[in-house]
Amino acid sequence: MAMVRAAEVAGVVLNLAYTYLYLQGQLPLAYVFAALGAVGLGWACWHRKLQAETGLHGFYLLMAGYGAWLSADSDWQVAMHGWLPHALAVGVGTVAWAALIPWLKQRGSSMSTLDAFTTVFSVIGTWWMIQGDPVNWIYWMVIDTVSIYLYAKRGMPWGALLFLIYGLMAVDGWFEGISWFSG
Repeated sequence: MAMVRAAEVAGVVLNLAYTYLYLQGQLPLAYVFAALGAVGLGWACWHRKLQAETGLHGFYLLMAGYGAWLSADSDWQVAMHGWLPHALAVGVGTVAWAALIPWLKQRGSSMSTLDAFTTVFSVIGTWWMIQGDPVNWIYWMVIDTVSIYLYAKRGMPWGALLFLIYGLMAVDGWFEGISWFSG
């Protein structure tokens, strides 16, 4: 279990380094840390029987490559998309969540309902983040809160701490009057 804890801690430190470098505009270097952090947390999640989260970190590994590729594009901008696309995303996400739960249960995933929830909606939240829609912060406030509980219950306190920090960043990102992390 010491190796699992070391992978968790390394994953958290690398993800925080990614976040810092990303906010400093150090692209594509930040994505190297994102990829390595995804590997560390993915490995720890696998050993804690969080199978969907393991897949999510695999997705984040791919997204790090995509982000590095996109970082050369200077045309990215913030864009609101209205309520209908978000309602559709939540509807599709809810169906995917419900479908994933029994599949995870059959494979022995721990806390399969929460594991499926955080994974499905993290993919959706990531999609909206890539689209530049500020509403993504609402998704992350919910996802990070659930992730804190999920990681704490599975014996991953460092992962829970990471999601606490990310949750606070989501609050900062959504509410204009709060500037804990932004200038």
